[in-house]
Amino acid sequence: GRAQASSSPTSAKYILLEQIIARLCRIAMGEWCLDKNITDTQCWFAAAEQAIDAIFEISAEPEKESAKIIKGMEAMAFGMSGRGVEVSKKTCCSLRLARFFFVVGHIAVKLLVYTEALSISLRRANAAKSLSKQESADKAKSSDNDEAKIKEDSDEDIEAELGLAAQAEAETEKKVADIAENEIVERGLIGLFSPLLVRIVANEGLMHSSSILMQSATLALCKLMCISGVFCEKNLPLLFRALSKAPVKETTLKSNIIIALGDLAFRFPNAVEPYTPMLYACLNDSVTSVRRHTLMVLTHLILNDMVKVKGQVCEIAVCLEDKEPRIRDMSRLLFHELSKRSNNPIYNLLPDIISRMGLMGIEKEKFRNIMSFLFSFVKKDRQNEMLVEKLCQRFPTTESISQKSDFAFCLTQLKLNDKVIKNLNDHFNCYKDSLFDDDVFKSFTSILSKAKKLARSEMKEVIEEWETRLKQENSNGLENMTAEAKSKAAKANAKARKARKGRENSLDD
Repeated sequence: GRAQASSSPTSAKYILLEQIIARLCRIAMGEWCLDKNITDTQCWFAAAEQAIDAIFEISAEPEKESAKIIKGMEAMAFGMSGRGVEVSKKTCCSLRLARFFFVVGHIAVKLLVYTEALSISLRRANAAKSLSKQESADKAKSSDNDEAKIKEDSDEDIEAELGLAAQAEAETEKKVADIAENEIVERGLIGLFSPLLVRIVANEGLMHSSSILMQSATLALCKLMCISGVFCEKNLPLLFRALSKAPVKETTLKSNIIIALGDLAFRFPNAVEPYTPMLYACLNDSVTSVRRHTLMVLTHLILNDMVKVKGQVCEIAVCLEDKEPRIRDMSRLLFHELSKRSNNPIYNLLPDIISRMGLMGIEKEKFRNIMSFLFSFVKKDRQNEMLVEKLCQRFPTTESISQKSDFAFCLTQLKLNDKVIKNLNDHFNCYKDSLFDDDVFKSFTSILSKAKKLARSEMKEVIEEWETRLKQENSNGLENMTAEAKSKAAKANAKARKARKGRENSLDD
């Protein structure tokens, strides 16, 4: 229980706690912070957080103390100075606003935690009451007076009590959900300031240039969104706009939003899910700390099944070659953890990852390093055999010889067996048109060399047939390229002669 609630109002302990709470409120209000000294406000944030936490721990009625703090800071920010002197309402100190929004956001979260704690205490009390009645009924059963009748009556009483207890628990949970959804953010004192928060975070016309104000307001908005699902859905577009429009130098603001989005995805996964691609896009940010925080959040969400593993995971695969060692290590850890799952999502996603990365224009060396790492998780023969079919079927879907070269390299990473070799021969028509390219042909000849060493005697005929077809198609492709090059050169020469003849005729005239 809380220290003040367990003390008598006339006791010395209660009076002392009252004085402590009053001083904690003054610390939280930040009356001592100078408006022109940003260092005061920066140091105040941690102190205010601890002061509010302490109030919620020791106060018998923390919600009333919180209301006093908010109203006092509202007067300081919008109408009165710290010493009770009126200030202009046309202008407002950005540092005061930053402090005010920080307190509003933190108190909102503490009120949610406080409400849930009261709900848990109530459930425990009800459970203890039911247990006490059940123990009394058990004692009654052991008596010898009309044992059968007592047993029947006590069983009926217990069933009725359990039914009422379950109903009461459901009602309590419903009330707590309503308080979180409506009272704290929508209808309560804090809800009065949510429109102002939204307006400042939107920052239309770039009216607010204070970095500390934007960080504090955005963080407060995120905390309110964590409390109410309706408020969250309504303001998610605004939050992502703030993330995309944040200046490059505002790394703290962007990192705060990304971390908050991770919390929102845990609390309201269905609301955040449509915006997942925008979260993945932050992995391409030019700032290392932003990429690191994004990867950290996505890793946490994916491993806890809060975000579905789809083709967008190729953005994380690219991080395997990031210049920052911590980012590389974290992405490796994610793929290692995914490989331990029974459904092996890496195997299922590999074809899409390869295609998407091909379109991203990644350097060839980086692409091959990434693929070598990912294919190391494909260990089952059946998976290798299926990947051969899937990769071969990708060749006709693209006209880019660079992508076809990527597919061919990926085939070299598969573990060979008789079925894999047979599949490569059976799907020859899928990739034959790309064998004129040196890189593609080298990949297939590399596979052929390994196949000759590993294949059993009964596969020699298949391998020889496949080798013949590879060489023949490569030769035909080179001849066609030569003929096409000659044709283009002849057309160019003819066009040049025609133009030259035209100029000569004009000179004669």
